[in-house]
Amino acid sequence: MRLARACLLLGPRRLQWVEEPLPEPRPGEVLVKTRTGAISVGSELAQYRGAERVSVPLCYPRMTGYESVGVVGTCGRSARVLRPGDRVIGRYGHRSHAVVPEDRLIPVPADVSDGVALLVILTCDVARGIGKVTPTPGEQVLIIGAGAIGCLTLWVLRRMGVDQVDVVEPLPERRALAVRLGARHACAPEAGATCEPAYTVGFMCADAPAGFAALQERMCMGGRVCVLADGNGESLCLNPAFHERELSIVGSSDGSDYARHAAWYFSQPAAERDDLATLFDWAVPAAALVDTFRALAAGERTPLKVLVRYEAGWDPLS
Repeated sequence: MRLARACLLLGPRRLQWVEEPLPEPRPGEVLVKTRTGAISVGSELAQYRGAERVSVPLCYPRMTGYESVGVVGTCGRSARVLRPGDRVIGRYGHRSHAVVPEDRLIPVPADVSDGVALLVILTCDVARGIGKVTPTPGEQVLIIGAGAIGCLTLWVLRRMGVDQVDVVEPLPERRALAVRLGARHACAPEAGATCEPAYTVGFMCADAPAGFAALQERMCMGGRVCVLADGNGESLCLNPAFHERELSIVGSSDGSDYARHAAWYFSQPAAERDDLATLFDWAVPAAALVDTFRALAAGERTPLKVLVRYEAGWDPLS
């Protein structure tokens, strides 16, 4: 039987590439060879450290990752849409190869780079959260945190015609990025501490208790808040403003229809869509993935997103 490589978490801070059997595709399945992947720093780093806050006990070994672009190889019988050589997006993790049901893969247009294609997953996740609070073009919107999730939330809002969006972010380089992506204003947390409540919609995009408190303080009466931060870090607490201003707060996680969202995402003007590639501020080969997580956990690098390249000759099926 052929083998593939999978990056498994065997315990806290025990990440390892292991070989696993690769079955032949069954009817309706296809074999995908990975070209690129991504590290979602906010969620995956907490998993790596064993500090993830979850509602069920953690079990090992655990698969890592959920953003991959690959090329279709062998197709099982009954594959209707995909053909060998097609480039696709999947959510099968950090693997050199995977056998995946055809209907769980999304074709990538020829004019879209791998990096931009990878962001289909997270833009769908934030779009679902945006839909839960339904901001309209005339509303004042506040985003706390200009990490990957905050920047993608901003980008989707702007594509939906919401143009009065402000961002609070402590790091100056991320504030500058938020402005390039369409924020009306981007300020440091201390700059807006004395502002009057002005926002009807807010998005919490960082695991920062102080930021969540500030967000509640800056919401108008009856304001609507969506928590897009995954909660893997610190607890976010309600403060008196939640009750006094009768706020509505909802949580959101995964997207609901990735294929449908991808059609919308790929239809956006190329110049605006391709601008998202700037979120990938570190690129590493797949062979360095274990060392990359070690460096992230040690604080040696603090990237927004990490692009992972699967180079020819590295995997066991080359």
